[in-house]
Amino acid sequence: MPMPLEIVEGPAIVGGAREWENRGWFPPGPQLAICLSGGKQHLADLTDDELLQVAAAARRQTSWAQARELAAIAELAQRRIATETAETAEGPDYRTLTACESVTEEVAAALTVTGNTAATLVHLAERLTGPLAETGDALESGRIDMAKARVISDITDDLPDQVIARVQAAALDKASVQTTGQLRRRIKRIVQRLAPEAAEERRQQAVRHRRLELWDTTSGTTDLALCDLPPEDAHGIFNKITAAAHGLKTEGDTRPLHLIRADLAAHLLNGAPLPTAARAVLTQATPRDDGTTDDGTVAEPTPPATSPAAGARDTARRGGLAVLPPAGGLAVLPPAGGLGATAADDDPALPGVAAMVNQRLTHLRDRTPAAELPAAVSRTVRQIRHRLASQRDALCQGDGERHGRPGYRPPAELRREIEARHATCVFPTCNQPSPRCDLDHTVPWRPGITCRCNLAPLCRRHHRVKQTPGWGLHHVWPGLLIWTTPSGAWYIVHPERQ
Repeated sequence: MPMPLEIVEGPAIVGGAREWENRGWFPPGPQLAICLSGGKQHLADLTDDELLQVAAAARRQTSWAQARELAAIAELAQRRIATETAETAEGPDYRTLTACESVTEEVAAALTVTGNTAATLVHLAERLTGPLAETGDALESGRIDMAKARVISDITDDLPDQVIARVQAAALDKASVQTTGQLRRRIKRIVQRLAPEAAEERRQQAVRHRRLELWDTTSGTTDLALCDLPPEDAHGIFNKITAAAHGLKTEGDTRPLHLIRADLAAHLLNGAPLPTAARAVLTQATPRDDGTTDDGTVAEPTPPATSPAAGARDTARRGGLAVLPPAGGLAVLPPAGGLGATAADDDPALPGVAAMVNQRLTHLRDRTPAAELPAAVSRTVRQIRHRLASQRDALCQGDGERHGRPGYRPPAELRREIEARHATCVFPTCNQPSPRCDLDHTVPWRPGITCRCNLAPLCRRHHRVKQTPGWGLHHVWPGLLIWTTPSGAWYIVHPERQ
């Protein structure tokens, strides 16, 4: 007589076996997605080992989804490049984007990522469907994750095809059981052994693109970095600053070494000679009456002087030496939208116009064949803009103000108004501050006019996007712009305060 199935109350155990038992390499895909689709409350019924298996399974599923994302991007890029090759009889036009650049901007807008991130995705997608197809298969099967795929792609970039094949095979052999750091070190050793000349050429090429970069952080601070320096220069700079920081600690600075290094580097980059910078850093470390230093850290008690020399150093530290000014006195840009609201920002009709445009285009998309959608969307937006012309002109005239200004260049007052209305380039994912952008006539000058209803900031790259076949930028209402793309998508850009 067969033994009855053991049924335990709750979903965690079925037939005497735990739900996630022996599923350590359950393949990713639609079936695994179903297994992972339970609610969070179900996790409370699992053992610790099963929770880790669920986490690993979710990571495999993520790799599978990312592989599908990259495959879709690669297919779109291939279509655009094929179309460009078939239609372009003359040389490249510097006023427009190439097919690959155009796809990058489409991906950036569709995925809401920066242009640099989109360019990385497009490049990785082309690599994983081309010379690194086996790496793409490993990502899709969940044997590696996106970070490891990027390591393999980055280090094998610009290598000869035969070397790429050998490096890829060796990398995938152990990639599933290595961290990204371990994988990177291993691939570098392999490349150095198989193609030392190519590795050296790549290093020299990177050095030729050395640069100083600046970016804001989420904590309200700013990072500054020297990138792609020769290793000997970078280590030399770091060692010199570290040695000077150690010297300051012996002079009585009790703060952590990393703080001293940062302050010393900042003063040196501001142009101070080393002795002056060292004195300024020591002054910053002088405790206030509340026991904190200029950087907000709590200072340790200063040990009593044990010699006349030590006493003199202590007196110098407390002598009120002036701290150097920040970064050569350069002005800091105000925060986005910090110039005050303009009339367009307060326009009560603007949300309704945006909603109407989106509703019309959504209705159009649901009833238009895919092949006809890009042209239909662009045509419909132009029709909407034409129908709103009289109301838009009346809004611009306001209390007797002239609609449009004479000449091509807008006056300074109008430029300030446009920059306050849009703090950055009006491409959906661009963060270039508007003072660094072109003030573009959405409808080109003559027949277009120089007016707040026809001007918007565009960085040079997205100025070229606007002029690229298949793309369109439409100013349907003062401050409300509509981008249309070669795939038939649209993006509505509001004023900064809307």
